[in-house]
Amino acid sequence: MNNIYFKICITVMMLFSVSSLKAAESYIKLNYGISSNNIDVKAAPSTASGALGLDDEDEGFILSGGVMIGDAWGVDIMYYDMGDSTISVTTDDILQINKANFSVNSAGDINRNVSGFGVGIILAGDSGNEFLSQDFYLKFGMHAWDKSGSTTLLDDNTGFQSKYYNEGIGAYGGVGVAINLFENTSLDLAYDIIGVSSSGNFDDNSSLLSAGIRVKF
Repeated sequence: MNNIYFKICITVMMLFSVSSLKAAESYIKLNYGISSNNIDVKAAPSTASGALGLDDEDEGFILSGGVMIGDAWGVDIMYYDMGDSTISVTTDDILQINKANFSVNSAGDINRNVSGFGVGIILAGDSGNEFLSQDFYLKFGMHAWDKSGSTTLLDDNTGFQSKYYNEGIGAYGGVGVAINLFENTSLDLAYDIIGVSSSGNFDDNSSLLSAGIRVKF
């Protein structure tokens, strides 16, 4: 997780800047849960083992917040970290990505982290602050993603890294429900999908099923 604390601090400052615009209708929330990350690498047809050890699940979080501008819509910004995906390889393996093959020189794990910033629109209800009242919401927007990491296990590490570790702009979406527990404080349950494709679709994506706390200001 490169510069994670710096990124979190920047996001928190952005969230407080947004909340100061209209504090009575602002919110901030932190969700933590199980992430799933697409691994766009497979075993080449000629690999001896015929399969790779793939682990696409980890733990991740989304720190987000924003301001409600209309009765049922507002602007939402976020920082997310979807955790790591892992490819476990042996010296018998040949990896294939974007139709290019890379031979494994040393056994080990190849890790990749997905993180980024996003901004978008939130559509939400407002049921008030009664105990166990529920606010359903829908989010969608654009984000800057970063697939970070490195490896020294392959015959052409530089070539592999240029294809496997990259960054770009994509789309994201999410749905959730906030269940009010105390005044202005809710349990937030959410599912978010992060498209890590510059084409703006969700064919290549990371997702997070999470729970967290939302606080209104």
